[in-house]
Formats: sequence, C-alpha cells, structure tokens
Amino acid sequence: MHYLRTTLATDWSREVGWKSLLEQFLLKLVPEANPGYREKMHLVRSWYVEFDEDDNPWREIGLDQNDVPVIAGPSESDYGFWLDTNMKRNDFEGEAISSDEFDSKWHKSGVRVLE
Repeated sequence: MHYLRTTLATDWSREVGWKSLLEQFLLKLVPEANPGYREKMHLVRSWYVEFDEDDNPWREIGLDQNDVPVIAGPSESDYGFWLDTNMKRNDFEGEAISSDEFDSKWHKSGVRVLE
C-alpha cells in the first residue's frame, strides 16, 4: 500500500444564494454515492489517500485546516470521493505519508473498516 497527502479538490465553496439553494434541493432528490460529504466538502483543505496494490484509491480522509478529519470513506453511508474516480496514484500530486500517519487519522475519523 502507498499513502499520499494532497491538496487536489480542496477548492469547494459554500455559496449562499438562490441558485445554490436550488442546486442543493435538486441534489437531495437524486441518490448519490456520498451523502455525508455534501455538507462538508467546503471544509476540506487536504486529503490523505491510501492506494491498493493496483494503485487505485482504496481509502481516503478529508482534513480541515487544522488537520482534523471531517470526512472519510468508504464508510457505511459514503463510497468516497477519490474512490469514485478512475484516477491512479500517478495522477495525484502530493507528498508521501506513512501508513502510521494515515491509520492515526483514519482512527480519529471514526469510520470502521468495512468487510
């Protein structure tokens, strides 16, 4: 397994206005893979991503500005943002992190390992 910290996809905004409210309403009508992420994506300032032996994203943790986990997947309710892409490890920019560092944040996220 390989582990990476990246700041890709950390530019989500939390707009307020009629257009934003309409989009949020319509999104609630459509089932999605990550319902627990919707209200928290704007808080993510970096990601920890774990890659499997084929270099596919396997687990992910979205961290806020204080490096506190705000989202993580996969979980019972959320598939995962990066897991829902066709990206491989070579498509990511960032710095390598240790498995211990990843596991520490994963534990703090509260997500249990899915079987």
